[in-house]
Amino acid sequence: MPKVTEEHKSAMRARIQDAALACFARRGFAGASMADIVKEAGLSAGAVYVYYASKADLMIEVARRVMEPRMAVLEAAKSGSEVAAPAEVFVELIDSLLIDNPFASVMVQVWGESSYDKEFASFAGGVFESLIKEFTVYLAAYLQDQRGADAEAARARASAMVPGLLAMIQGAVVQATVFGESSRLRVRAGIEAVLASVDF
Repeated sequence: MPKVTEEHKSAMRARIQDAALACFARRGFAGASMADIVKEAGLSAGAVYVYYASKADLMIEVARRVMEPRMAVLEAAKSGSEVAAPAEVFVELIDSLLIDNPFASVMVQVWGESSYDKEFASFAGGVFESLIKEFTVYLAAYLQDQRGADAEAARARASAMVPGLLAMIQGAVVQATVFGESSRLRVRAGIEAVLASVDF
């Protein structure tokens, strides 16, 4: 029997994830079945279950995939020669979540499942903790680099502000999911207006 390469495994996972994303976005987590995902992927049920034991496993994996590029926005913001301004970074993050992301509803579904499913809650909590950590590091770097704050004061101020700022982003994703495509630019403009009034 020929050996299955890591490249083949990665390609299969990506194919199954693509199918799951399409099904979850179209029918929701509750409405999509593993049979739907198998059909969308064009694979046998056995082939899909080799990689994912359940629909919940798949949902968590695709939600992670949706979030990873958004984490990269924060990394890029603090890695340049000059730390980017918060308003600029927030708008870029909002764009990556709302404008350039057809799967924003998947994240809202994960949050909903988290209200009663411990596995989803653990995953979502981990994602938010990572976001809080990364955004706090970024904002503290900005306050030091561009505002002249000392390290301790910058970290304290960033730690106090970040949970609320990220809650605003969550709310933006929920609004865009509930009100649809037409609301995305309106939500983005509203956040820009709020950020313009904040003295970072």
